[in-house]
Amino acid sequence: MAQVPAFLFANGLSMALSPNFGLRTITKRFIDGLSGVDKAFLDAISKSRGGLSFDDFEENFALVEFAYDGLKRYRGFMNSKVGKQFLKTFNLKDPKLATHEKIIDRLYRGYISQILDIIHGNVHQDSIRAKLQPFVDFFVSKLKSAGHGFVFTLNYDLLVETILLEYLGTEHFTDFCHPSGKLSGTTIDKFDFNPRRTEEWFTEATKGIQLHHLHGSLSLFYDTDRDRVTKLRSGDIEIEEIYQTIHDQALPLIPAIITGGGKSKKITQYPFDYYYRSMKDVCDFGDATQLFIVGYSFRDDHINDLIQRWTGSVQDYKKGLLITDFKPDLDRQKEFRTFVRSQIRKRPQIPDSCFEFGGANEIHDTAGTKSKHQK
Repeated sequence: MAQVPAFLFANGLSMALSPNFGLRTITKRFIDGLSGVDKAFLDAISKSRGGLSFDDFEENFALVEFAYDGLKRYRGFMNSKVGKQFLKTFNLKDPKLATHEKIIDRLYRGYISQILDIIHGNVHQDSIRAKLQPFVDFFVSKLKSAGHGFVFTLNYDLLVETILLEYLGTEHFTDFCHPSGKLSGTTIDKFDFNPRRTEEWFTEATKGIQLHHLHGSLSLFYDTDRDRVTKLRSGDIEIEEIYQTIHDQALPLIPAIITGGGKSKKITQYPFDYYYRSMKDVCDFGDATQLFIVGYSFRDDHINDLIQRWTGSVQDYKKGLLITDFKPDLDRQKEFRTFVRSQIRKRPQIPDSCFEFGGANEIHDTAGTKSKHQK
């Protein structure tokens, strides 16, 4: 029986390409680059949790998002007729909330710029060939031989997309976006996210391998004017000026990525809900007979739930599951296995044979299993 592989990628895969993708590294570079009111603002909102975290930027960003959500609600009230009457009646000063919004906007763009800088220095073919070729060979070979497979990534740094574009080509996988003209005021092609249109637009060969950005991508944007999600080519995104162009020309584009807190809630929002439901269907019905997990920390409850579902929907998950990470230290291996088993509870527990600690380049095949729903 032909195997149908599913891959789940997370930050550990990017770190195999460069340690600069580590959250602590990104966090330190970002915070060190702040000054003046931007640094004071981030310091102020972080005090409720004991100050800035240098170990995980998403803790800091969750606070920024919380402040921004509260700011938008309060500003909406202040700009309403009731709010304006409130200010007038009680002789209150206008809090000038737009200033705070500008600070948050600068913080957000600064974070994106840090990731773009790292991408420019590492996500290119020479670097991938030098550091990840064994992984790439396995990954591409599995997809080509199967002709059908699922690629789920929690990263938004374009690494997986770059590999697929180079080694498979656009005619052999889909990310559910179709051509939709040029980005307003530019010569840059854009592609609207529309899974229904994808069914009509692409061939069976293209639809056979699916790429799902579970937490979004730096190439994916909300087009607020058209109320759609649109994508730009990875090559265009790697030209950092595209983000500056969006800012300078006030283009109605907002990056469609999930970072910070509340991931379980955000993943139910468009377009992430489509990616999430797709992975849920794959896991609920055992559509994938092999599951390769690379560089994932097992700290996202909503993702752990799907992995748990997959183990219960196939006949023998132990024959199809491989969890790959880079942990040469034996104590760290033991600690990681214990943590994974506490998140994915099985009786008997997940066996040692389902773990590979040599890193992404040591990924290897599994025997494969079958769906319990297979007739």
